[in-house]
Amino acid sequence: MSRKKRTLDDDVLAAFKRACHEEDWQIAEHLLQALEILACRTDDEDDLQRAYLEFTRSLSGRPLH
Repeated sequence: MSRKKRTLDDDVLAAFKRACHEEDWQIAEHLLQALEILACRTDDEDDLQRAYLEFTRSLSGRPLH
């Protein structure tokens, strides 16, 4: 049984999810920018799409000011 090696993308995505959960939007914004850069480098937008989904979920149900 092989274990998937954690990547920088994995760590940044995990930190982004935590920032969203804690509603730390300034940090989340910077982490999202890092995910966008990583997606461009690897030509793989899976983590980026998950980040956008997480962000949307974090905002759902919250009034817009």
